[in-house]
Amino acid sequence: MIRILQSAWLAVALGVLAYAATTALLLRPDKLIAQQRALKVRTAEKEDPLVPSWAFKNPEVDEMLADLLAQREALKVREQELNDLAARLAVERQEIGIVTQRVVTLQAEMDQAFVRIQENELANLKRLAKVYAAMSPDGAAKIMTEFQDDAAVKIFAQMKESETAPILELMAKDGPTAARRVALISDRLRLLSAPPVTEKPKTPGTPKPPPAEASK
Repeated sequence: MIRILQSAWLAVALGVLAYAATTALLLRPDKLIAQQRALKVRTAEKEDPLVPSWAFKNPEVDEMLADLLAQREALKVREQELNDLAARLAVERQEIGIVTQRVVTLQAEMDQAFVRIQENELANLKRLAKVYAAMSPDGAAKIMTEFQDDAAVKIFAQMKESETAPILELMAKDGPTAARRVALISDRLRLLSAPPVTEKPKTPGTPKPPPAEASK
């Protein structure tokens, strides 16, 4: 046993085993990778010790940040556009209110002026109707022929039928055109003189009166 332990071959075999074990421990891939990462971190810290490890640039993160910034700017622009639109709508609403009030005022003034014109015109028409009624039918017909249809209708409306009939008859003798005009004036007089048809409202629930009994 002592001879075996003192043999040179045993020493060589033990040396080979020790070398193999040491080489295996030193050449493990995971250990080498970890050592390389640690070396890179130490090298980066030596080059710029103030920059933390999480501050290194990442293309994907940079792209996401760029998209977020672009969206934020777009939202700011959209918000400004909406604010401008709201301001314009407020101004236009105010202008529409002013125009509406002006239209109402003008309409009221026109209504008042129309009432005054009607009252003044009615008095004038009555005076003219008396004048033409006092004239001879021939002279009144010659004058009425020069009036416009609207004015003639208004004047005839203030005269009696016995006064307008001979004047219209003389006006119609000037030819077919004059006859058609007299027909139109007469029709407008009929429509103008017709009173509006109004129905008396019926009271709901009012019983009808019983029919009168025939006298025996």
